[in-house]
Amino acid sequence: MHDDSDERAALNQKIDAVLAQQRELVDRLQKDQTWFQQLARSVWRVQEEERRRLARELHDGVGHSLTALIHLMAQASAALDRPDEARERLARASAVAQSTLQETRALSRLLRPQILDDLGLEAALRWLARSFHDDHRIEVGLDIDQPFPAIEGDLATLIFRVTQESLSNIIKHANAKRVDIALRQRAFLLTLSIRDDGRGCDAAAALGKSTQGSSSGLGGLRDRVRLFGGSLRFDAKPDAGCTVSAQFPMSDAARTLLS
Repeated sequence: MHDDSDERAALNQKIDAVLAQQRELVDRLQKDQTWFQQLARSVWRVQEEERRRLARELHDGVGHSLTALIHLMAQASAALDRPDEARERLARASAVAQSTLQETRALSRLLRPQILDDLGLEAALRWLARSFHDDHRIEVGLDIDQPFPAIEGDLATLIFRVTQESLSNIIKHANAKRVDIALRQRAFLLTLSIRDDGRGCDAAAALGKSTQGSSSGLGGLRDRVRLFGGSLRFDAKPDAGCTVSAQFPMSDAARTLLS
């Protein structure tokens, strides 16, 4: 009788252990589901923000330019009996058309720079650094490991976007005079860093703001990096500049080439 009681107690302990493991697994699945929902929402917010920005640029830039072009062409047509005035209107229309073409090409590069597809990530980063310097008169240092590591297409796009959006944040918030960009390979990890000498900020507050959904910038970057199995750090202090650092595991194909 005593043996039966011991066996039942042991069985009950095993059942309790299995139930505890089951509850733990359910809790973990619920937490994972919540995290993936937050991740999906964050990515969605980033996409919507990009669409909103593109719509605004098209409306305010290209849309206004085309409206002015139509107006000038109508004025030129009305002035055909006055050749000098007509030529002046057509010259202005040509200038507007040239400006519109440049704006359209700039928007195209913003959406997807052709150089990234044609010449690869290294050339695209060098182009981005030159454009940033030319457009904003901020010194840019670029340090890229040589020979340049083999990086598959989607990861190359992500590295370019992290760099591009970090530079955009620097323009909006940092008031920096210099930016240093570095892309290095260490074993099977790629490390990207973008460091500026600007006014800095409270890093915890900035990331907290992103986590709460009031900003899609840093939180969106971090979530997209996580989608590729990477990690992103944001180090900043008031009046001491800031550094965005991202690490990415290299693809299996790249690992094979290096092995």
